[in-house]
Amino acid sequence: MTDKHDVNMQLNILAHIPEHDPRSDDPNYKYFMAAKRKIKKAGMWQCVINDDLCGGEPELHHTHIEFSQLPNADKDKVEKYFGLNFKDDDEFQQWLESPGNLEVLCTNHHRTHYGIHSLPHALWESLRFRKAGTLPAAEVLTKDDIINNKNKQGA
Repeated sequence: MTDKHDVNMQLNILAHIPEHDPRSDDPNYKYFMAAKRKIKKAGMWQCVINDDLCGGEPELHHTHIEFSQLPNADKDKVEKYFGLNFKDDDEFQQWLESPGNLEVLCTNHHRTHYGIHSLPHALWESLRFRKAGTLPAAEVLTKDDIINNKNKQGA
């Protein structure tokens, strides 16, 4: 039996973001806003994780293909993976901004120390199924968190 332990991992990630228009200039942004209205109307405007680590306002996350990665997305691969059939690139872009590629996450689970944009996928995905009151598989630590933790250990 391996005893419980923490492993400090340092990640340096180089994200490759292709050139893309700002969201406000995207002609498909209207589909994103329509999906947001639809989700709210259905009473589903809350974090899909819905646990004791939730915090902040609900936000829409592009689940399978991030908006900025559209220029690098292979439509044929997406069709095959999901069993879809897009008639053209416009329909593909509409799907990108639809509930099929969007999920509601709170700020904590989207962009902060428990966020899908902060943690490696394998560690973040386990947050979906974590028992309330247990430690998350991982969390991002700020520089101050690291210093405070070292001070606690040395005391």
